[in-house]
Amino acid sequence: MLNNDFISGILSKLKKSEFSKNVLTLMTGTAIAQVIPLLLAPVLSRIYSPEDFGRLALYLSIVQLLGVIANGRYELAIVLPKTRKEGVQITLLAIIISIVVSLIALISVIFFSAKIAFYLGDPKLEKWLYLVPLSVLMMGVFNALNYFNTREKAFKNIARANVFKAFGGSISQLFFGIIKFTNGGLIIGQSLSHFFGNVKMIKTFLFNKEVLKTTSFNDLKKLGLRYIDFPKFSLWGIFLNSFSNNMVNLFVSNLYGLLTLGQYSFAYKYLGMPASLIGNSISQVYLQKISEYRVEKSAVELFKKTLIRLFIISLIVFCPLYFIVEDIYVFVFGEEWKLAGVYAKPLIILFSVKFMTVPFSITFSVFEKQKESFFWNVALLILSILLLNTSNIFLLNFLDFIYLYVSALSLYYIFMVIRVYFLIKK
Repeated sequence: MLNNDFISGILSKLKKSEFSKNVLTLMTGTAIAQVIPLLLAPVLSRIYSPEDFGRLALYLSIVQLLGVIANGRYELAIVLPKTRKEGVQITLLAIIISIVVSLIALISVIFFSAKIAFYLGDPKLEKWLYLVPLSVLMMGVFNALNYFNTREKAFKNIARANVFKAFGGSISQLFFGIIKFTNGGLIIGQSLSHFFGNVKMIKTFLFNKEVLKTTSFNDLKKLGLRYIDFPKFSLWGIFLNSFSNNMVNLFVSNLYGLLTLGQYSFAYKYLGMPASLIGNSISQVYLQKISEYRVEKSAVELFKKTLIRLFIISLIVFCPLYFIVEDIYVFVFGEEWKLAGVYAKPLIILFSVKFMTVPFSITFSVFEKQKESFFWNVALLILSILLLNTSNIFLLNFLDFIYLYVSALSLYYIFMVIRVYFLIKK
């Protein structure tokens, strides 16, 4: 039996730990940010139809595919330089690249919006594709500012930005639903969300006005070449990773219809909230710490402690949820979302595994192993294609496909985190 003195001692150490304080700060902000849309979800689920949520899922698939490469992956390098000046300059470089990417997206939408909507199986999506460039730009700026605030250990800013982002986006979606603008209300609200988050985080960056004024093209070019491996390898790796994850949405839309996609995306979105609530906070602080410890033996201890924390939290959160998730979806969101609860049950297994493993994937970038990260993402893409083709060839029903998908990807993430451990140990 653990005595009270022992437990008190552990709690006391956690309170004094900088790591724990930073995690707690981010968790608090993320918790509020997750609670806001969760509180509004029962209302939105009764205003918007499964087809509306399916259309939003298609829109987000495109935005996320472009958003993850909007900064050329230079946002990952923001935490690495020893001087603040170089950190500011890399952040500026990442933002400039996001502007270029959004302009390219705009040109593509102008010429190909009808074809894109047709191939995605939803012609009504065409007019909303013109918001994609704006969403990509806002997401790129958000990512860059997020990493810069992580570098500056301004975790309170990040927490507040997440709250602003969630509140602004959710309230916008509710407003458009109330005025009966349901055709694109979810998409417009989602497009606005990152803008609200950027407003809160940009102050830390603009505080360095002198550096921004004196930064030349050659300064940006020099840093761009110094960290060229990020766009050369990490960019394509993360694009493949995002494509693998979003491929399911495109697959579901084409083969099972927009209604099924709406149910699936609804299950995936609200099931992911417990994972992102804690996992993202721990991941962000882990990134900052592993960047400091990457040449020290303590990096191994940091990995072990973080993994143990994630494992314990996973047991507490996901195990009870597995047995009650179907009833929760019907009770909270309405009878219309019963299928979402059915789909959510097997997805819990995948979320629990990803919760314990995905935060460590950033280790490849910290140790500048972009090539290996790229190959892991290629493997994920190949695995996803094989799973989709298997489902298509054997005409699996959607629930059977989900179980196949969950089993294969869970093994993939387990092998990946084992490799990360040996990388840090070496």
